Amino acid sequence: MFDFYNQMNAINSTYELINNQFKNLQKFNTIGYKAEVKTFSEIYNDNMATGAVKTESKTLFTQGNVKKTGGKNHMAVEGNGLFIVSDGEKNYYTRRGDFEIKDGKLVCPEGNLVVKAFAVDESGKPNTSKLVDVKLDIDKNGLILGKYNDYVIEDNGVISGILRYTDPVSGQTITKKEPIYKIALANFSDPSTLVRKSDTVFAADDKMKPVIGEAGVGAMGNIKAQHLEMSNIDIPTQVQQAMLAQMQYNATMSSFRALNDMVKNASQLVR
Repeated sequence: MFDFYNQMNAINSTYELINNQFKNLQKFNTIGYKAEVKTFSEIYNDNMATGAVKTESKTLFTQGNVKKTGGKNHMAVEGNGLFIVSDGEKNYYTRRGDFEIKDGKLVCPEGNLVVKAFAVDESGKPNTSKLVDVKLDIDKNGLILGKYNDYVIEDNGVISGILRYTDPVSGQTITKKEPIYKIALANFSDPSTLVRKSDTVFAADDKMKPVIGEAGVGAMGNIKAQHLEMSNIDIPTQVQQAMLAQMQYNATMSSFRALNDMVKNASQLVR
């Protein structure tokens, strides 16, 4: 026997599921987007179904396709790690790697959050005990950090400054590369529980402690320079799930209308 309350819960849950599937489809072309998965479960009280439905949302952190773009500031993670970005007060996490330079810093275009890295010493060893902002500001002489003519981002997230000078003896141009930063990555035991702050930026609560380290070390994964990770939206799966949810919605609505007609007929008989 079904009642209005249970039927309305079923209709609302199915409608929410349909909206979620179409939202995922709309984000197919968003760099680094991770699919949202919604689940529904009935709430019980003293082992009795209450008719109320609890909705849970989780993010699916499967690997998206990685494509070469040639972009100077583009990076893609292959593996478990997430880029660490900051608003100056709190760190956030993302797989979106179409970074750009703004106000002399490397930032994520979604929220202009500054990318975090480890400073690299003269021997090329990163100081993994402290996160720093990636600063690449240009001075009045056109030099980056007052020293370099250019910079390059290489695989595994090493950012090197490029020095060009003329050899006084041969007159030839000498090019020298010095590592400055190494991009930091964060790894969570269960990234699906991260809270979505915006399309591709996530926050962690105080209980979630990430492991922070370098690309290419442990379970962090690798960074591919001049590449981007696409969304992990599987269009055939999303369309199939949306169609099934739509069929379920239509069936539930039909049942609801039939029940409503029965109640109306019963009311007329009573009169």
